[in-house]
Amino acid sequence: MKRIAVLGAGAFGTALALHAHGRGHRVRVWSHEPGLPGRIRAQGENRSYLPGFPIPSEVGFHHEMARVLDEADLVLFVVPAQFVRPVAAAARPDLPAHALIGCCAKGIEHGTLDLLCAVLAEELPESVDRHAFLSGPTFARELAAGFLMDIAVASTTAETAHGVQAMLHAPAFRVYTSTDPVGVEVAGALKNVIAIACGTADELGLGLSARGSLIARGLAEITRIGVKLGANPVTFLGLAGVGDLILTCTGDLSRNRDLGRRIARGERAADILAHQNAVAEGYHTAEPAHQLAQRLEIDAPIIEQVHAVLYRGRSLEEAVQRLVTRDRKAEFEGIL
Repeated sequence: MKRIAVLGAGAFGTALALHAHGRGHRVRVWSHEPGLPGRIRAQGENRSYLPGFPIPSEVGFHHEMARVLDEADLVLFVVPAQFVRPVAAAARPDLPAHALIGCCAKGIEHGTLDLLCAVLAEELPESVDRHAFLSGPTFARELAAGFLMDIAVASTTAETAHGVQAMLHAPAFRVYTSTDPVGVEVAGALKNVIAIACGTADELGLGLSARGSLIARGLAEITRIGVKLGANPVTFLGLAGVGDLILTCTGDLSRNRDLGRRIARGERAADILAHQNAVAEGYHTAEPAHQLAQRLEIDAPIIEQVHAVLYRGRSLEEAVQRLVTRDRKAEFEGIL
């Protein structure tokens, strides 16, 4: 038995806590909402974020971070990407010296355009060799229900990746190790933007062939950006790359695909997000992703058009027209 701290009581944080408890670990979960732990204890489930899944009394939900971190062997950051820095800063004084740090957030920080590995390295420099990053084709509700799924855990330190793997791996939740945190992070962040594009295409009735093309060309954009940042291109053919991209672009449980579909129905992104508990990370990632592509001088037309629709008021019709009338190109231009 290990002691696992989950920072973030949303859907995926709750599902991970249930999984870790099922593996026989002692699990505590931190919630930034003061009243949520009490409601979970009273109701026996997390009705705000993951309704329908009983939470054993042994899985403790708390608002006091120090209590959650006490003697933890593994600390999992499962908060929205833009909150990783302040949560890491708040956790630093109470992090056990031996704890492995796992980051499940997916995104690019606004302003700095940093990947989350850089954010954690700045906020938790003394533990950088113990940082790992988890990503792959996983939906929270399916994890909580015990469905079969695989995920990648990436660290520059093999011992760290294997340590996280040993604690979380199970027959229905296979954990594969990777030595490419940058690739795993780029893939996890940018697939959400591509999923918004796929959702709009589905709702507009552009066809399954168009969806397939968006996934393939989106993968090309993700790979171009990742390789420029130093990622291994093979990573984008794996679980965190094409695996998670396909799931997020096609799955009915995908918040980002759903956001794209609702935008195509005429709803405003700001209104949709204002009435959602769960975060559609693609909306928040589109701006820094577009800026990062520009900084790196990378051709990323799908990301560019998603950004223009979400933040510049461009119509979907104009966005589609701009994509289909681009100059002819070689398929792997900018990659090979």
